[in-house]
Amino acid sequence: MNAASRWALLPMVFLVGCAGMLQESLRPLEDGQEQQVLQALRQKELTILTLRGLFHGSISGSGVPFSQNILGTVSYVRPDVLDLKAFIRMGVPVMDFHRKGNEYELYFPAEGKVVIGKMDETQERTAWDHTVMLSIRALDAVLGKISGGSSKEARVWKSNERYRIDLPQTQSSAMASQDDFTVRTWVDAQTMDLISIEYRRSFDDIVISVECEDYREVQITTTEESSPVRLPFLVRATDYRPSGGSITLHFKEFIVNAAS
Repeated sequence: MNAASRWALLPMVFLVGCAGMLQESLRPLEDGQEQQVLQALRQKELTILTLRGLFHGSISGSGVPFSQNILGTVSYVRPDVLDLKAFIRMGVPVMDFHRKGNEYELYFPAEGKVVIGKMDETQERTAWDHTVMLSIRALDAVLGKISGGSSKEARVWKSNERYRIDLPQTQSSAMASQDDFTVRTWVDAQTMDLISIEYRRSFDDIVISVECEDYREVQITTTEESSPVRLPFLVRATDYRPSGGSITLHFKEFIVNAAS
C-alpha cells in the first residue's frame, strides 16, 4: 500500500475509533444493579406525598389556541390526583384541569365549557389536548416519575456521569396512545436527578422530549426531621410532531408534603 492510500484510510480509521469509544462510553448494568438504580428513583418519587407549585410558562404550537405567556398553579396528591390551573394577564383564568386516576375534567371558564374524558383515550377533544398532555409529562418529570412498562422490562446503562434507562411504554399506561413508544430516561449518576425523558419511535426518532434543569433543594414540610428533596425549577416539554408544540415551565415555588 502506497503512502497516498494510507493517508486516504486515516479518516475511516478515525471514525471507526470514535464509534468504538462512543459504544464503550455506555455499559449495561447487571440485573441486581439495574434494580438498585430503579429503586433509588422510586424512593425519590415516594418521598413526595403532596406538592404545590407556582409557575410562569410559555406555550407555543399548532395545537394551541394562542401563543403567549401564562401563570399557573399545580397541586398534586400521590399517586395520581392532579390539579392544574392556568391564567393570563390580570389573573384571568383560561383553563382548569383536574385529574384523578385515569379520569379527567377540563374546564374553560371563559366559555363555561367542561370536557370530561379518560387519560388513555386517543381521540382529541379540544385544542388544549396537546398542551395538557405536555404539561402532565412535564409534571411527571418534576415528580421523578418514569412512565412505561414494569421495572422488569427496564434496561439500564451507565456512563461516567449518567444512567440511561429504556422502558417500552405499555398500552395500559395512562400516557399511552396509538403510538408505540420506547421511553428513554437520562439520570445524573451522582445526584439521581432526572435530566431528560425521551419518547421514541425508533433509535433516532424522538417524538416528545422533556428536559429538566436548575435543580434546587426544597425543604419537606413535615413534623419530623427529613432531608430536603431536589426538584427542577425549569422544565421544558416539546412535541416534535406536526400537530405538537412546546411548553416551558419556570417554577417560582414548591411546597412539599404540607398538611392539607
